Amino acid sequence: MVKLPRQRNTEQIESRFTIIRTTTAILIALVIAFLLILVVSDQPITDFLTLLVGPLRNSSSMITVISKSVPLLFTAIAISLVYSAGQINIGAEGAFFAGGVAATAVAVIPGIPPVIHVILSILAGGIVGSIVMGIPGLLYTKFDSVTIVTSLMMNYVALHLGLYFILNPLRDPSAGFEGSYAFQPSAILSKLFNSRISTGLIIAIVVVFFAAFLINKTTFGYKMQAVGSNPRFANYSGINVEKTILSVSLLAGMIGGIGGSVEVLGNYNRFMYSGFTNHGWDGMMIAVLCRNNPKLIPLGTLFLAYIQTSADTLNLTSNIPPELIEMVQAIIIIFIAAKEFLKSWEHKAIVKNSQSRLVEEGVK
Repeated sequence: MVKLPRQRNTEQIESRFTIIRTTTAILIALVIAFLLILVVSDQPITDFLTLLVGPLRNSSSMITVISKSVPLLFTAIAISLVYSAGQINIGAEGAFFAGGVAATAVAVIPGIPPVIHVILSILAGGIVGSIVMGIPGLLYTKFDSVTIVTSLMMNYVALHLGLYFILNPLRDPSAGFEGSYAFQPSAILSKLFNSRISTGLIIAIVVVFFAAFLINKTTFGYKMQAVGSNPRFANYSGINVEKTILSVSLLAGMIGGIGGSVEVLGNYNRFMYSGFTNHGWDGMMIAVLCRNNPKLIPLGTLFLAYIQTSADTLNLTSNIPPELIEMVQAIIIIFIAAKEFLKSWEHKAIVKNSQSRLVEEGVK
C-alpha cells in the first residue's frame, strides 16, 4: 500500500494563510515605511531600526507597550463580540469614554471602603457603557435602524453628555484646568510590581479569557455566531435573533465601559480627557486585524501598541512625522482586512488538498 503524507484539512490551510496574509501585509507595510523614511529622514537606517526595535531597547519602553495595550484589549474584545453577531456597532469609543466618566462620578465619592470603591466605580462604568452600545442594538431590533449610524451618533451623545458632567458637577475649580475632582485613594487601581502597569491588566486578561470561552464553548456563543453568519437560518433554528443581538450589544458595551473605567482609575488621579481617546477606533482596527478572534486579540493589541510606542520614540529622536506611522498602520490593516488578498493561492491550496484526499481514499 502506498502511504501518502498526512494531508492538511481546510481549517489548517485557512489558518496557515491567515498567518501568511498577516506576515505579508506587515512586510509590505515595512517596505513602504522604509521608502518613506528614506525620503524624509537624514538618517534613514537609524530611524528604520528605531521603528523596528526601538521599544525593545529598554524596559521602560516595553512597560509602555504593555500599558498602551491594556485599554485596547477591552475595546477590541467589545468590537469583536458585536461583529461576530453581524452588527456593525462602532459604539466602543463612546462606551469607553462614558465608562470613564461614570467611574469618575463614583471614584470621587469619599468614605467608601477601598475594594468596594474600586468595584463600584468599575461597575458604574460598565453599566453606562452597556447603555451606550445597547441603545443602537435596541433600535436595530425594534425599528430596523442602521446600527453603524445610530452607534456613531451615540458616540457623540456619550462624548458631549460626559463632558457636561465633567465640566459642571464633577469639575474641580481648584485644579487649574478642566478636570474632575481628584479620585479618592480607595478608588485608584494599585500598580503591579511597582511599575506603571495597573491591576487593570489582570482584569483585561480575564475579559479576554471570558470572551474566548463565551464564543467557543457556550451555547450563547454558538447563537451569536449563527446570528452573525445567517440571521434567517438562526431564526428558523429557533434562536431568538433580537434577544441575541441586544444581549451581545449590552455585553460589548459593558466591556468597553469597564475598559474606560480601568484606564482612568489605573493611570490618572482625576478625569482629564477633553475628547475621544481613540481607543475605540483602534479597537476596531484590532478586531478586524484578528478576524474577531479573542484568542488573537492580545497579539493584535501588543502589535499596535508596539507600533505606537515606536512612533513616540521616533518623534523624540528624529524628524519623522507621526503621520508616517499612521500610514504604516493603515497599510497593514488594509492588506489584512482585504479578504481577497492571496485568496487565489489559498483556494488553490484547498483544491489541491481535496484532490490529494480523493487520491488517498482511492488508494485505500
